[in-house]
Amino acid sequence: MTSTTTVPIEIKKNTSFWRLYFGRLITATQVAFDFLTILATYMLSYWIYVGPLHGWSPQTLPEFVAIAASASVLYCFLMDKEGLYRREISLLNVKEMRGIFYVGMYGAAVVLSAMFYVRSTSFSRVTFTMALTCTPVLLYFQRQIFYRLHVVFHQRGLSQTRVFIFGAGNIGTHLAKRLYSSPSLGLYPVGFLDDSADKVGHPVRWTGNCPRTGVPILGGEDVLKQARKHGVEMVLIALPSAKFARNQALVELCVAQGLAYAIVPNAYEQFIQRVESFEIGGIPLIRRRDTRASKLYLIGKRIADFLLSTLFITLLSPIVLLIGIAIKVDSRGPVLFKQKRVGLNGRMFSFYKFRSMHVDAPKYARTPADPSDPRITKVGRWLRRTSLDELPQLFNVFRGDMSLVGPRPEMEFIVSTYSSLERQRLVAKPGITGVWQISGVRGEPIHMNIEYDLFYLENRSMLLDFAIILKTILSVIRGVGAV
Repeated sequence: MTSTTTVPIEIKKNTSFWRLYFGRLITATQVAFDFLTILATYMLSYWIYVGPLHGWSPQTLPEFVAIAASASVLYCFLMDKEGLYRREISLLNVKEMRGIFYVGMYGAAVVLSAMFYVRSTSFSRVTFTMALTCTPVLLYFQRQIFYRLHVVFHQRGLSQTRVFIFGAGNIGTHLAKRLYSSPSLGLYPVGFLDDSADKVGHPVRWTGNCPRTGVPILGGEDVLKQARKHGVEMVLIALPSAKFARNQALVELCVAQGLAYAIVPNAYEQFIQRVESFEIGGIPLIRRRDTRASKLYLIGKRIADFLLSTLFITLLSPIVLLIGIAIKVDSRGPVLFKQKRVGLNGRMFSFYKFRSMHVDAPKYARTPADPSDPRITKVGRWLRRTSLDELPQLFNVFRGDMSLVGPRPEMEFIVSTYSSLERQRLVAKPGITGVWQISGVRGEPIHMNIEYDLFYLENRSMLLDFAIILKTILSVIRGVGAV
């Protein structure tokens, strides 16, 4: 059923032209800065070798400039092949980080191969070793700066893509809430569309930490046909329970109107979220993707957990002592808070934190969502804000009950209500920090944001773990912790 009632859409017209060319300008600027960063890295390596190190280079300065420029073009080509010039921002920017790492390896392999096969001249191994080593590092920091600028542009609406969400049900609402809470993703929901005419004009509301609620349902297919006139460039189809023919009809309508589109799968359907395509004799097939971690990764992760937890326990022992004294002075009761949590494969373990609530507070009640909750002590309020109450969990990591990075462990009464999808959180060892903890929605219940843990489970690697640990340390330094 298609709605016949529409709600006026307050959107600036004729803005797509500006956003289109602004986006192209951003991409061109990124390519130019990548080229200059690589060129500067090679030239700096050349200067260090022939200057402070008093080395002799087989190439003159103009000759080396030509080599450095050629290497810069090569790296830019490789970054394009890795998709690093797509105007997208992934969760934690981890795909970009991983892409730069791979580009660094591929670039080094090509340059070293060229040095081996070119027999007409010799090359300074010291110069090229410095350049090949420093190039991915400097590219990463340069792109982090550019990433921050890109986020600012998105937040100010300079390069955002305006979208309609077709489907005002649970999945569509959750999607809108996530996009409003994360303007850095560059997608701004103008409003909802829905097949039900009875819903048109009624705002969709939600609770939680989100800058906007009360988003109107604007209409149905009639509004979709006018989307381009109102600056909308993309439609997110969030009808997980609809039949294939209905979704296909909406896709064809989007194509006819020149709109980009994406179909949102049911957030609680396990199979559709984990499929990959392959073929047998030219016949396309799909199967469930294997997301199990490799044994090599698990062994490396356990070794890293043991070594890093030992290091952190040693270095932070004076701070642990001072926090313990502050807790004892502030309120009566033990310094440590001990609780049973659910870990890997549903195994129970003893979970440790610094006590941040009064000793008579219920031990297994839900975690306070408000920093002014009367259960929290004065010292506890500061500990929770800085996340320093988590320090005793380093002993859980040392013992092997937890990892530094992983899904957050929950209490048994919460786990008992898990759906089959939410129980996927239990296939990995729980962690002190993770994707959810450094996200913008950490004030909401952990189990209500399952997509963060699914992202981690499907992308976990030593590189991702390192990125999460680094971002966690930066958050603690800035004092951005839990409530």
